[in-house]
Amino acid sequence: MITKKDFVDVQDFTKEEFLEMLETIRILKEADQKGIQLPLLKGQTIALMFDQPSTRTRVSFESAMDKLGGGALYLETKTMHVGEGRETLKDTAVVLSGMVDAIEVRNESHDAILELAKWAPVPVFNGMSSVHMHPTQALCDLFTICENMPAGKKLEDVKVMWVGDNSADTSEENYHLGGVCRSNALLASIMGYTFIAAAPEKAEILPEDLALVEANNAISGGKYIKTDDPYKYASEVDFIFTDAWWYHGSDYLKDYKIEEFYPKYAVNDELIAACPDWVKVMHPLPGNRGYEISEDVWDGPHSLLMEQAANRFHTQKGLLVTFMYPRAREQKRALVDYYTAQIEQRLTQTIDKVAGTHYDA
Repeated sequence: MITKKDFVDVQDFTKEEFLEMLETIRILKEADQKGIQLPLLKGQTIALMFDQPSTRTRVSFESAMDKLGGGALYLETKTMHVGEGRETLKDTAVVLSGMVDAIEVRNESHDAILELAKWAPVPVFNGMSSVHMHPTQALCDLFTICENMPAGKKLEDVKVMWVGDNSADTSEENYHLGGVCRSNALLASIMGYTFIAAAPEKAEILPEDLALVEANNAISGGKYIKTDDPYKYASEVDFIFTDAWWYHGSDYLKDYKIEEFYPKYAVNDELIAACPDWVKVMHPLPGNRGYEISEDVWDGPHSLLMEQAANRFHTQKGLLVTFMYPRAREQKRALVDYYTAQIEQRLTQTIDKVAGTHYDA
């Protein structure tokens, strides 16, 4: 059983622990598809802190918590007393932990999420730390791979190629958005399958991230292959990944990113034709139709984009159960009845039938 409190970085977990999470997600998805919802987190509440827009992460956490019998509070950090010289992250973590049973946070700063997790007694989930890390997305992507592997292949035999932006470099002179790639590359190296990084030199995975990947591969037997030509290994791949070349807050980079990646690193019919017939295409979304993926491929038979997005919901259910259910207190019927009786006695008025007056019991 997983005993870690938080889900903040994929590097915090072993292959065996991820396999345990994947099986929990699988069971919950199977139940959901049969119309069965398990109220495993009844009476539990999660606070969802966002300082950036979100569709899939926010809705998947809210809906997952609802289906598990609990509740979710959506909190925009700009409406809270936290940061910018106001309440400290420590104080916010402790205050929220006294009111809710878990915290999910999407923040520009990965260090801020680590600080929140350090002081919060309740589980903390990283809902994306800007371009640095997106662990819930990476786990969803792994689950989607496991569901769609070519017949007869084991996970260790799978080859994934990430095309385009591989770097999580946010320096002013080399701004790139490769946080989801970073999380996926690390997870691939922990699980032991092949990760092919196809990117121009400026968009390559950062050296410190590559060092972690190589260290993981030495244990798992996985492989990391670097190339600047997405066609070089296309005939070998089972899955092609890409991500948004520009994103909300970086729309000013659009022309620069088109010049950097298009058309060489676009996932289009030409690239698909160079791949095996069974190849599948994935993208964490939101994306830029017609740029990182052509319209035909986006909506075509090789696309897993909508299935992958739907799996965010099932992944969040699995994560919430994994990290919250073991901490949930069992509500003993006798104690529920006892405290209900106490409240009823305190708040139920007594009627004097003769005088027609009400008075406290």
